[in-house]
Amino acid sequence: MNFKSSLRQLILAVVLACGTVSLVSAQTARAILLKNATILDGRAQVRPYQGSILIEDGVIKKISRADIKADAAIEQIDCTGKYLAPGLFDAHIHLSTMDLSDLDKARAYTDVILKGMINHGITTVRDMAGNAPYLEQYKKLIAEGVKRGPDIFHAAQFAGPSYFAMFNSGSKIRMGRSPWERAIADTTDIAKAVKEAKSSGVTAIKTYADLPNGLMQQIVKAATKEGLLVWSHATVFPIQPTDAVRLSVNSISHAADVIFEQIPADSLTLSYAWDQVYKGLKVDVAKLNPLFALMKKNNVYLDPTIFHATNNKLHYAIEVSRLAHEAGVKIVCGTDWIYPEDDAMVPLYDEARIYNHDVGMSALEVLESLTYNAALVTGLKDRGYLAKGLRADILILNQDPRADVKALFLPEMVFQRGNRVK
Repeated sequence: MNFKSSLRQLILAVVLACGTVSLVSAQTARAILLKNATILDGRAQVRPYQGSILIEDGVIKKISRADIKADAAIEQIDCTGKYLAPGLFDAHIHLSTMDLSDLDKARAYTDVILKGMINHGITTVRDMAGNAPYLEQYKKLIAEGVKRGPDIFHAAQFAGPSYFAMFNSGSKIRMGRSPWERAIADTTDIAKAVKEAKSSGVTAIKTYADLPNGLMQQIVKAATKEGLLVWSHATVFPIQPTDAVRLSVNSISHAADVIFEQIPADSLTLSYAWDQVYKGLKVDVAKLNPLFALMKKNNVYLDPTIFHATNNKLHYAIEVSRLAHEAGVKIVCGTDWIYPEDDAMVPLYDEARIYNHDVGMSALEVLESLTYNAALVTGLKDRGYLAKGLRADILILNQDPRADVKALFLPEMVFQRGNRVK
């Protein structure tokens, strides 16, 4: 079965399962005035201030420190004693890497996960590789209001043949052969592979492993030409983090992998690198600081996934992230972790809490990593902070997140594109 017919079948199955009833109006959102709030802009350098926000047609029509005069017919919400913040991002998630052979089961699981995200203030996610047709359908259904969940921006996974061979061994599923999951070798037409990835709806190419420097250069060049971003693992064996940063990829993921900058390039294999970690490899500030200086210069973001690392006993990821932050590297908050199948607290809070308590980031810097920085690394300029003309993805909070960042994840109300979704 070819890609197009597979996509058509998946579209039909999803539409039949979902029906046509809209959970959230896909029409133009009505006008709403949020008044008398403390406004947390989303950018750490902007001091919180008292003000009001007028929402019209799904965007912020006006934002002011003074009272906003509005027609009496416009819905008005008094936010006295409350706080307004931009909708949050999880900037590292995988929504479609589970078994999709039973689509009903997969959709039921995904629906619950996405509902929990919205209820905890997450209005956008950066999916770091998965089944593109599945993600594209959810993206469409969420935009139309048929499904309730965050906006999805996703990547195609590019890696060398040996990476996919590990997963294909003994499995009936053959990975590395689809536009959104591609094995890249010296003989690959990379320009064509990138175009095919783009046609599947991706925002970026995610470079994983087993990609020599020459292939990485070609991927970055082809992606840039096609208007795609490049989100990379910190270490794309056999090349070091510095090699990816020199190419000005948009972000590198996993602070735990940044330590492989300390291993000489001629020894940098997957097995050797992790063997050194398990033997007690320590963070070497002198070797990592030049990398962080280059990241700052080339505007490369770090997506640390510290909660994931510490759950795997890689506690040095905290120290790596602290050094990066102190060096001025822009941090984006993502989990790479499993979400609960109910309305329990989301792991994005655990990631944010570590930033605040252990990495040394202020609450406003944590908010920036969840909003402004996350929007920029996703290539989005229509959201991520609160300003006139931007999308009205807004949280109403009952508590001040500067006192406890947990308040960000317990919103009283959530607005997405100007529609109240919680």
